Amino acid sequence: MDVAMEPKEPEGSKPRPLPSAAQLRAELHEAVQRLSFAELHSSTQQLGGPLSSLPRFLQDGLAAASAQRMRAHLGMREYSRAAHALQGGPSPGKGLYSEPWALFFKSYALYLAGEKRREEDAAEVSDPAESSRVCNTELKALEEDLSAFYQERKLDGLGLYVYGIVLKGLELKEDARRVLLESVHAFPCNWSAWLDIISISADLDDIDNEGCEGVRLPAHWMSSFFEAALHMELQRNESARDLYVMLRASFPESPYIASQIATCFYNLRNFDASQAAFEELRRRDPYRLSSLDTFSNILFVKEQAAALSHLARQAVKIDKYTPEACIIIGNYYSLKGEHEKAVVYFRRALALNRHFTPAWILMGHEFMEMKNTAAAIDAYRTAVTINRRDYRAWYGLGQTYELLSLHFYALFYYRRAMSLRPDDARMWCAMAQCYDHMDRKAEALKCYEKAHRCGDRERMALPRLARLHRDHGDRRQAAAYYSQMLEQSGHARVANVAAGWVCLM
Repeated sequence: MDVAMEPKEPEGSKPRPLPSAAQLRAELHEAVQRLSFAELHSSTQQLGGPLSSLPRFLQDGLAAASAQRMRAHLGMREYSRAAHALQGGPSPGKGLYSEPWALFFKSYALYLAGEKRREEDAAEVSDPAESSRVCNTELKALEEDLSAFYQERKLDGLGLYVYGIVLKGLELKEDARRVLLESVHAFPCNWSAWLDIISISADLDDIDNEGCEGVRLPAHWMSSFFEAALHMELQRNESARDLYVMLRASFPESPYIASQIATCFYNLRNFDASQAAFEELRRRDPYRLSSLDTFSNILFVKEQAAALSHLARQAVKIDKYTPEACIIIGNYYSLKGEHEKAVVYFRRALALNRHFTPAWILMGHEFMEMKNTAAAIDAYRTAVTINRRDYRAWYGLGQTYELLSLHFYALFYYRRAMSLRPDDARMWCAMAQCYDHMDRKAEALKCYEKAHRCGDRERMALPRLARLHRDHGDRRQAAAYYSQMLEQSGHARVANVAAGWVCLM
């Protein structure tokens, strides 16, 4: 006999009673704050949705919740979604924001969304020169909206920063610098704004020994960091080092200051002091990769293969998918003479960051070693497009054209490098060689003399000065230069005899 039986509900299947809507709001709000503080962006996103869906009359903390949810979207690189999380932002017909933070978040999210699309579009363009011309499509609309807020003085320090970088992206550099200076006056601790001011000021080339013309810096300690970084950007490395040494007295444990001092020594070609500074920095902060690509350049120049190999292994353990780690590994393979492998790692660095100028320059060096001058020129030109104040890219272009015996073009690029490093003897020697090949002996002599006055660590200038004076018939001056050569080499007693012999020739 069949008996109809009521199905039993399994234990634990009954819906658990939910707390009141007010309790839900309070719990969700606290959870979102804690998760956001812990940088758990995915969980913040997950809870931010239910919080924003509560009835409006229960959303007393909606603004804070929206901000946390937007931050979570930004952390997950979902920039368009982050901009959409706050309705009624800087869009035509939707009114003005009453909260400066909301205006900043939405504007910055739209800017980042445009940058992300620009990077994606640039990655699909094979020609490096063409890829550098791909634009952020959000800039014009953002400029129109933010300019209205700017005219009405509704932008705070961070809002001014976004407006400044939008103007910079539109190549309105003077306006961008003016707005960014307003930004650092309103909020001096935004280091990103200071860096953009440095970049724009260097491009405008209106900086004298006292600083930017017409620039009024805030009376704030961050101005000292700005001045030091600006001097470093302009290759005034001795004054930059002195400024950083003074700053170190107030911030003795700062790894940033330590790395900047080490880089100043590197730029001054004091490789021993730079290596010691980087090694001390690594002892204090062993998991820091920033600026270690410069340290690997020192080990490469000093041909310390074992130390460079150890540094490469450590970089791989810390984070091998960073541009700095790829540069270190590429330098190691280059030192071993495996130039194809070095190029692979420099390309990997550029896949991670297409605007990482050192990778383009080092890849150009590798193509030069491989006698692939066309690829070297492309790499150096891309580096120049990204950073017109990096003398190494201009110098590399000069070397490439000199290798092709196109001395007039080489001279143009060497001059650009010299204008950025006027106290570097290598730039003057390179220009002198071009003048010599072009049979412009007088200009060659002047350049070699300038190189000699600049120090000439490679000792290239003296023998060429002696030869040019001898060929010109000025034996006495040639003898003087030959004597200096002998004195430098430690043969002082032979110098006087050699000088007299040259005079009798």
